[in-house]
Amino acid sequence: MKKIALVCLLFLVGNLAIAQDTATKPWYLVSASETILSWGNVEATGLDTKNVGRFTPFINVGLLFHRDFNEKSGFYTGLASRNVGIITDLNDSIRMKQRVYTLGIPIAFKYGDMKGNLIAAGLDNEFAINYKQKKYVNDEKSKTNIWFSDRTNIYLPSVFAELKSKKGNYIRFKYYLTDFLKEDNQAVNEPGVTYTPTQSTMMYVSVGYMIKTRELVK
Repeated sequence: MKKIALVCLLFLVGNLAIAQDTATKPWYLVSASETILSWGNVEATGLDTKNVGRFTPFINVGLLFHRDFNEKSGFYTGLASRNVGIITDLNDSIRMKQRVYTLGIPIAFKYGDMKGNLIAAGLDNEFAINYKQKKYVNDEKSKTNIWFSDRTNIYLPSVFAELKSKKGNYIRFKYYLTDFLKEDNQAVNEPGVTYTPTQSTMMYVSVGYMIKTRELVK
């Protein structure tokens, strides 16, 4: 999966270099926010796991640098912070809520009407900064909060596609290319339960809003 992410990144950067030769318009800054509905597919050795959707209205924000090549195509990159994760029922009595705050660098190309409705697709390079876990055992809750945790992969590349309206509203679908959780170090520590996730794919659908804030130097 990491090789796929690298190939996608090189492809996008290569196209950007070509397109910039004909770009005539200035860069401009766009602020963005989104509300995320995420879910996953977790398989763990010896457990019949079930996954639950996770609704996250905050904190998912970004500052994006856009450049329009012409009236029909453009490009953007920038920085974005997101709250993403997975909720997993290990059995009838244990539920795990595992999330990370990430810092991401998206690379996307836009097609359509640059002043109206358009679509965009690209690669997002996210890095897990802060990990938080809530474990429920028979409705009793315990919490864990770790910076740069070894319970998830630090680098979480993803591909995404989005549809944006003229007013700035958008809907996005994102699919992560690597497992979210590491197989070891889950530290459930409950009698008779060993949590070893062999697969932990993650994806989400979100709705959000983008607004142009200012033009930058050409």
